[in-house]
Amino acid sequence: MNLSHFAMFLASVWKEMRVISRDRLALVVFFVMPVLFVLILSLALRDAFGERPGAGFAVLVADADGGTVGQAVVEALRGNPHLRLVLGGHYSEQDIRQAVREGRYKFAVLIPAEASARARRRVADIAAGVPADLVMEPPVELRLLSDPALRGDYRVVLEGGLNLALYAAEMKLARLQLEKNLRALMGKAALTLPQPNDVHVFSPVRHESVSGGRGGQLPTSVQQNAPAWTLLAMFFLTVPLSVSFIREREQGSLFRLQAMAVPSWVVLGGKAALFFGINQIQMALILAASVYVLPLLGGDRLDPGQHPTALLLLGGSASLAAIGFGILVALYARTAEQATSFSAAAIMIMAALGGVLVPKAVMPLFMQQVSVVSPLAWGLDGFLEVFVRGGSIRDVLPDAARLIAFSALCHGIARLRYERRI
Repeated sequence: MNLSHFAMFLASVWKEMRVISRDRLALVVFFVMPVLFVLILSLALRDAFGERPGAGFAVLVADADGGTVGQAVVEALRGNPHLRLVLGGHYSEQDIRQAVREGRYKFAVLIPAEASARARRRVADIAAGVPADLVMEPPVELRLLSDPALRGDYRVVLEGGLNLALYAAEMKLARLQLEKNLRALMGKAALTLPQPNDVHVFSPVRHESVSGGRGGQLPTSVQQNAPAWTLLAMFFLTVPLSVSFIREREQGSLFRLQAMAVPSWVVLGGKAALFFGINQIQMALILAASVYVLPLLGGDRLDPGQHPTALLLLGGSASLAAIGFGILVALYARTAEQATSFSAAAIMIMAALGGVLVPKAVMPLFMQQVSVVSPLAWGLDGFLEVFVRGGSIRDVLPDAARLIAFSALCHGIARLRYERRI
């Protein structure tokens, strides 16, 4: 590379900057729209990620019992920070069904009248050794009504919590019946059994996230959306890049540059350098909004981690991959319409596979395995390594290397294509 070629390169970059600066709408799309997407989606999906008290659903408990069974259910649900408990024992079943059908409550728990008394009678029969087929009192049945639009796994989790509450109530009733039987046999000499809340065999299960170097924290909405939409913005920038390249080819300016023996790296690099800078500004704006603006709106603050160089490496390598893809599309597409439609479709497919539109954690296993072919998945995995697990440069090197390799492949093919035929 000599000084004249370097001057041509700077002139190419300056020309691209002047073209972009004239289009104010494009500047809004480049810089404002990605930030708005991150803010809106991070706020809208805030409660769908991680463990947030108050995040959950309104549950109506129609307690027609008011005894031990009803108290056990209410205490179990009240201790769940993801549920908003509403007591409504005076509602009729028809009213409750209508409320759930209209979406006012996601769940409704129906506790029948005399549930505790019936449970005590059944426990007494069992404690007396009555055969199971001769026990007169049938099992007490509680019903759970749910909104049909709700995901089934939420219902399964609540069913499990209710069953645990009923098991605790059953143990309490069994203990009381055992004390009663002992007093009948031994009189005042009967021992008083310890309360279950006073003596525990096991300590509560303690959760700990495994992270690299920092305290464990669960993924939040902003940790998913900030890198996801940063990557999507970077790759969607390839649409105007490829269109501008095709427009110049149609106008004949690229033929003139080729006739003047301007090296391919000058022409391609001039466009790449400008859009690389735009990508870095996009990432900086999104991260700044996620750190400083989102908490003011009631969202979670993005913790950028302790390794900013890892973010710079990921941002740079993702930008190179996106630019390489855009230039490659521009050199093979015949018209701007072809470049626009193909780029948009390909990017959306890569985003869907890569966990940008739908987090990979909720995908089926075979979809998670297929996602490894998407460059956006590599970038997103790297960013999550930093934001969620406190990763360093060493941790994100494999993902960055994949992105750089993809960029090198695209740029290499594009350069060969440019030198053979514009």
